Amino acid sequence: MPDNAVPTLTCANHPDRETMLRCNKCEKPICLQCAVLTEVGYRCKECVRGQQAIYFNAEPTDLPIAAVIAAILGALVGALAYAVLGRFGLYSFLLALFVGPFVGGIIAEAVRRGVRRRRGRHLKLVAAGACVGGMLLGGLLLYGGTAILAGAPLGYLLAALPAVFFRLDVLLFAGLAASAIYARLI
Repeated sequence: MPDNAVPTLTCANHPDRETMLRCNKCEKPICLQCAVLTEVGYRCKECVRGQQAIYFNAEPTDLPIAAVIAAILGALVGALAYAVLGRFGLYSFLLALFVGPFVGGIIAEAVRRGVRRRRGRHLKLVAAGACVGGMLLGGLLLYGGTAILAGAPLGYLLAALPAVFFRLDVLLFAGLAASAIYARLI
């Protein structure tokens, strides 16, 4: 065997596969199936899982807390959006385009403080979904409560619900707020 020959390694998880690749953290020989490409190079799946366990530090109560905060703030903002955006006509889309992400950022910061800056794997999905649901619920409560107080029959309320409830300007506002929440929460 020549002096400059490199010894053949086998994968730690698949002993029948030859490899020249090692995990750049623990130096374990890994094949391409076991390798995970990260920003700093190839790592084994165990090292990646260990790093993620450190990064995601949410507690079991954080998802419900995030959902409640996002839903309550979403309901308040949603009722306000349903009440205000319609008064601006075609400019309501422009207003929703600029104000929606701003409001989403504020809600994301409230959620982040509510969970004490802990990070969870599904935290941003739960908060964004709860915010959109809260906004739609706020609109439903605003128009439903107003119609009931005005003495409108339930059949009229149910017939008018889709036209009032699914307004494009408010849906744009809710979608942009939810996307801002999703982007801001890590």
